[in-house]
Amino acid sequence: MNPLSGALKFFSTTLFNSVLALAFFLIAGHFATPSFVGKVAIIQLMETITGAFFSILPFSLVTREVSHSYASSQGYDKIAYTSLSYSLLVSPLLLFLFFFPSYLWMSIPYFVLYLFTNYQGQLLTGLGKFTEVNIGNAIFTIARWGFSILAVFYHSVELLILIWTLGAITKAVYYQFYLPFKFFLDKTTFKEIAKVGFPIYLTGIVYFISGQGDRVVTAFLLGSYYLGIYQLVALAAVVPSMLIFSFSSSLLPSSTYYYARGKDMKEISSISFRIVTLISLPMAILGYAISPLFISKLFPHYVLGIPSMQLLILSLTSTMPLQLLSTFMIAAKKNYRPFIIIGIISASEVVGVSYYLIPKIGIYGAAIAQVFNVIITSLLYLFFSYSQGIFRLERREIASLALIGFSFLALINWEVVLIAVILGFKLFGIIGSDEVKIIEGFIPSSLKRITKILYLIAK
Repeated sequence: MNPLSGALKFFSTTLFNSVLALAFFLIAGHFATPSFVGKVAIIQLMETITGAFFSILPFSLVTREVSHSYASSQGYDKIAYTSLSYSLLVSPLLLFLFFFPSYLWMSIPYFVLYLFTNYQGQLLTGLGKFTEVNIGNAIFTIARWGFSILAVFYHSVELLILIWTLGAITKAVYYQFYLPFKFFLDKTTFKEIAKVGFPIYLTGIVYFISGQGDRVVTAFLLGSYYLGIYQLVALAAVVPSMLIFSFSSSLLPSSTYYYARGKDMKEISSISFRIVTLISLPMAILGYAISPLFISKLFPHYVLGIPSMQLLILSLTSTMPLQLLSTFMIAAKKNYRPFIIIGIISASEVVGVSYYLIPKIGIYGAAIAQVFNVIITSLLYLFFSYSQGIFRLERREIASLALIGFSFLALINWEVVLIAVILGFKLFGIIGSDEVKIIEGFIPSSLKRITKILYLIAK
């Protein structure tokens, strides 16, 4: 169970997904209308609804339980069969989409497969089969953003849905080779995971509201045209943070695995937090600086969204180290009720601020709502992870937090802030040479040169 090689694999497929998605939206931006992009955004929104409302067995907890069983040399068949069988049993509830536009009810088979393959992927991730999971993700990415470019030229959302569905079928069949499935629902296993994970499930629902609330309010108040503009710049803005968040896909099973084998969770969370801070802050500042050129050159019809994108890139990416603390809260399996508190506060803030600001300043108000949201949730994750004894606040952690806050001054002068942040890592000794040696033991031999950079920064 190598967390670093796993993180690199998830990072590479996320980057691959981002590049193909960029190609798709670049072509869509030139050959389709913002309304077409808005319909694609609504299908993606329904994906999120499916994952949030129908995952009574939370994805992250399924991963955690399988990984814990694997580390303890216990059987995991009941967990695997139960979660996969549940995803099929719950699918008839999606028939409510027949009351919506035709392109949504035509997507029902795709949404069923989306839920099923998500559980497949989480189970394989919990077993440390990072390569297999990412090959499946790459297969689907090729269909989702590669072949579906044909739908742009035909201006056909229906063709796009067909291609996405065929891609999801291929992904499900591929996973079947590594995780054989039989229909079996163990009631005891179902009740245990559903009961323990209920706070996480509720959090998923309210996180949908907080994560997508700005888009829903934008669609409601401004229509699909402005939703299309905001969706494109928001998708571009989340790419850096999405790349960093891909690390959590291996962090959750790996931290659970080593925690079950007696490793200190504070040590695991601390070194992960500081390394992610080292990655995220330069990426956030450079993303803020480069993004206007990206939109103005490639998507000239979407320049209205540049200020929103800059604000989102800086805030979402710089706070990722704090957001990832939620991973260790799940891995430690202590009190999950804080997730409900964080989710309710987050959802209330996004919807309330969006309704207040969007009529006044348009889509920039939606971006501001997300900035407030990510700052509030980050501070709450910090508080609860520290109070539960999962994360420590010592000199190097406090210095990392100071640099995260300082990075927001990039709004004034990004060049000076970038130099100051890089020097800050060296001066404060945020990464130690002994920790670089630990990383060196996990990193693949082909990437050993990266450790030379870390030794330069380490103290």
